[in-house]
Amino acid sequence: MAETRADRCSGCGLAVEGGTEGCQKLFDDESAREYGDMRFAARRRMVVDVYCLQHPERYCASAISMAAHLTGLCIAMEYRGREEALNAAIQRWLSRRPDLERPTPPLDHGPLTIADVRRAEELNEHRSVVDRWARGTWEAYAALQPIAREWVGRVADRNLAR
Repeated sequence: MAETRADRCSGCGLAVEGGTEGCQKLFDDESAREYGDMRFAARRRMVVDVYCLQHPERYCASAISMAAHLTGLCIAMEYRGREEALNAAIQRWLSRRPDLERPTPPLDHGPLTIADVRRAEELNEHRSVVDRWARGTWEAYAALQPIAREWVGRVADRNLAR
C-alpha cells in the first residue's frame, strides 16, 4: 500500500500509520513507559520539550508555550546539573505572563523523532537516543538559540545568585 500524506505527521514529518494522531500515540505510549518505569523517566522533561518543539503548531502556539519548551531544551542542553532550579525559575517568570513575541519555529525540527525513542528498549540505549534526539532538535533550532539563552538569562543570574 502506498504511503499517503495522511500517513505523515504534520509536525515532525514522521511517516506513521495515522499521521499526526499516530505520532501522538507514540508520544503517549512513551509517556506511559516513563510513568510506568521510573528508570526511563530521568529525561522526562527533555522528552516533553523536544516533542513539543517538533510539533510547534500544536504545542508552541503561543509565545508563552514556545518560551517554556524552548527554554526547557536550552536548560537541558546548556545548564546540566542546574535544570531543576532554572526550570522552576522559568515557570515563575512565565506565570507572570511576560510580554513576549513568539519566534517563528524552523521548518526542519531535527533528524530523529519520537519513533526513534520508542524503538529504544534498553535503558542505556533509551538515554542515548533521547540525548541525540534532543541535540538534533536543539541544532535544528539554532536560529532561535539566542532568544532561548536571553530568556534563560532573565532568570538565571537571579536564581544562581541565591
